[in-house]
Amino acid sequence: MGPARPDRQREALHGFSLVELAVAVAALAALLYFLLDRVLYMQERGEKADVEETVRTIDYALRLEAASRLARGPESKRPPLEQENPVKWLQTPPRNYLGEFDKPPAKDKAPCWYFDSAGRQLAYRPNRAEHLRIDGRQDRELRFAVGNDGSTPFPRLISRISYTWF
Repeated sequence: MGPARPDRQREALHGFSLVELAVAVAALAALLYFLLDRVLYMQERGEKADVEETVRTIDYALRLEAASRLARGPESKRPPLEQENPVKWLQTPPRNYLGEFDKPPAKDKAPCWYFDSAGRQLAYRPNRAEHLRIDGRQDRELRFAVGNDGSTPFPRLISRISYTWF
């Protein structure tokens, strides 16, 4: 009986075996993977909601500008709404608005809004776009322009490309 006792003490002092430690690390890695996946998914959902809110805000500002111009009457020196940068009608531009460009800015700048002055389009370059599907295009930019979609007599901010995000 005497020799069995020290062996049991030695087993108790060792703690985790290598297999138990590997199983624990694998389980923790799997949990972290699923947590990171959910965090990135929710981050992309938040980005989509932010883009939709910005488009809605610009659209409201556009309607206010159109109503204001209608109330003031015709002015020959004023360019049509379709020719102007719609961000200028906002009190403050979106927090990641880069400005007006003749050529698109560097691809490493994302997420960002910018106005393509050559094409007269407002563009958004997303940061997370795993669930963004753009019909017929390879690049990952959403494009909007001032135009009339026929639903109202006033111009609106409408998407120039067909896309689904989620």
